[in-house]
Amino acid sequence: METTISPNSPHLPIEGDLARTLALVACMAAIAGAALWQATMGFRVISTEEGRRLAIAEAPLALPRVDLALPGGAAVPLPALLANDRRPAIVTFFYARCSAVCSVQGTELQQMQREILARGLQHKLRLLTISFDPRDSLDDLAHYASRMRAEAAVWQFASVPDAGQRLDLLEQVGIIVLPAELGEFQHNAAFHIVRPDGRLAQVIDYEQPEIALAAALELAR
Repeated sequence: METTISPNSPHLPIEGDLARTLALVACMAAIAGAALWQATMGFRVISTEEGRRLAIAEAPLALPRVDLALPGGAAVPLPALLANDRRPAIVTFFYARCSAVCSVQGTELQQMQREILARGLQHKLRLLTISFDPRDSLDDLAHYASRMRAEAAVWQFASVPDAGQRLDLLEQVGIIVLPAELGEFQHNAAFHIVRPDGRLAQVIDYEQPEIALAAALELAR
């Protein structure tokens, strides 16, 4: 007796169903590929941080107009502080109570300041460290600057008193700050190279101070 299989059998999909399945799979793959292309900026980066740095290098970023408070000085808009001076700046973000990455970066900045002074470069570039912690008072920053032996003509510290402006600056520059235990923060760290016109031109890893210094000096020429 001959056994036949119905075209409607669930165990044997018909050609139309198979074609639709393959088309759906191809469509999903195309969508996923497009999303990956966009997320990796054309497969050139593999992380959000790398993407941020590449985007800034390709299109220098105009920093937002936020009012900075400096120890012993009046409030001044960030773009004006940078542009009026006409020196490129190496900008970093920190909080005074930090005992982890900020300490490492602070040591690198100390060495960078020594290098600047030893080479007589204080008229060519500057260092600016901005606190993102609303608890940091101007006295806290002044104490930290004294502890780091910061020369005001080379290395300045500042805070952003207005909460909205502070969040706007962090967001536009790409600084991620997450609350942690015991009043600490988890955050990314880097050297931000800012042109004399106040545009962020490059972001360099905090473990590469020599490269950051060379990049800033290149802008001073």
